[in-house]
Amino acid sequence: MSKIKRHDLIVILEHWVIAFSGIMLIFTGLGCLPLFKRYYITEIPGFRWSADFYLLTKLHYIFAIFFTFMVLFHIFYHALRKDFGLLPRRGDFIASIKMILASFGLMKEPPSDKWLPEQKYAYLGWTFAISAVLITGILKVLKNLEWVIFNPKTEALLNLLHTLFGGFFILVFFVHIFFAVAIRANWPLLKSLITGYVDEEYVKHRHSIWYQRIMSRKNKSQKTRESELDQ
Repeated sequence: MSKIKRHDLIVILEHWVIAFSGIMLIFTGLGCLPLFKRYYITEIPGFRWSADFYLLTKLHYIFAIFFTFMVLFHIFYHALRKDFGLLPRRGDFIASIKMILASFGLMKEPPSDKWLPEQKYAYLGWTFAISAVLITGILKVLKNLEWVIFNPKTEALLNLLHTLFGGFFILVFFVHIFFAVAIRANWPLLKSLITGYVDEEYVKHRHSIWYQRIMSRKNKSQKTRESELDQ
């Protein structure tokens, strides 16, 4: 079966570095609350180290560096390439509702481009969650500097907001995992984040708009080559 390239290596690395560092930020962040001692996570064999608040804080900062760098790289890389396919367009909201209903067998899927309409709105959710967590997190780091002083009320509000946005980040994460793993139709998309490719038949039936564009470019390229050979 023919394959169609969906992601290049840079996009795959982007996804998995952000995913892994994000998961570790969730784990270390929950440990800093602290929750692990309260719910006996530290008693699990191999997790005794998670009782060390200072170690968890250092790890949280380290993974935050990787997470922040890759998020900024994602923004600049796709902006320079003018790759804005994940941004919602007119009609995507209704199409996303239809797509979600279709995932549960309640109706037929609408024609889709390279990115499914609900993926675009999920991207907006991720954008908000990540931006809120990063901004509040950076401010929490800055308050540790001698020349940056927040009054107690501002500091308390900042801590509360970072915790709340962290909770929203976790919610978005689990919704993302649910639709990626629990919905069988999305499995080829998950696989493409490892191999970079999807089956042509899958693209033809589920991403018909993208498939038509690929075939159009392919036909134009073939006609150009034939024209050059005739000369």
